[in-house]
Amino acid sequence: MARHSVCKVDEVAIGALTEVKIGRSPIVLSRLPSGEIRAVGGRCPHQGAALRHGCVSGTTGSDRPNELTYGCEGEILRCPWHGFEFSLRDGLPTTPDSEGLALRLRLYEVEVDGDQVVVVT
Repeated sequence: MARHSVCKVDEVAIGALTEVKIGRSPIVLSRLPSGEIRAVGGRCPHQGAALRHGCVSGTTGSDRPNELTYGCEGEILRCPWHGFEFSLRDGLPTTPDSEGLALRLRLYEVEVDGDQVVVVT
């Protein structure tokens, strides 16, 4: 396994997307509300959109009519092209894919070494 120092810890903000490159491969970093930094492949598994142009949000759901609850704030990455949403925690889509495709984000291990973010590939 290779370790790549990709940026400083303070360059990764909660709810924002920071693109870095390892060789020619784009990696997108985001900080969860818990403070944990997550790293995912920079291309959407659906049709290859650049995820650096996506947005970080949460989910909505309901158990009762006319009531919505907001959850997973700051943990969902939405693709800029088709709106596919994925969990930054496990890389899985937030809803089953209607096309029957097995989509998931590529996750990378992240370590913090002093003030540096290190991605393990």
